[in-house]
Amino acid sequence: MTKKIILGVVALALGIGAGLLAGWYMWPVSYTEAAPHLLEQSWKNEAIWLTAQAYAYDRNLEAAQARLRALHAPTEAIDLGQPVLDRTKLAIEQGLTRDSITALARLAAALGARSDRTEPYLTP
Repeated sequence: MTKKIILGVVALALGIGAGLLAGWYMWPVSYTEAAPHLLEQSWKNEAIWLTAQAYAYDRNLEAAQARLRALHAPTEAIDLGQPVLDRTKLAIEQGLTRDSITALARLAAALGARSDRTEPYLTP
């Protein structure tokens, strides 16, 4: 009886090991062309920052709004300014450069979102 239990445990361990080996190394899952709203928040924050940089360069608010809308589910009610304002506050806390914070603050303001913490970055 003891040999059967030991054999069962060894077989289970080998099966789990083989499954992990196959799933992680031989045939790992690879996601491609995923919708932007499925990104983790850290990647969404990066996309917001990049959108602010593009807006600082070209001042194209419609393009910035389209980029930001893509970060939300199609059925989700959207306030585009609040996530940018939240990212601006995070940038302040992280100690990003003044230019980066200014770009974020200006995009948030263009979208109608302002805060006392971001006001100093809106003046030239």
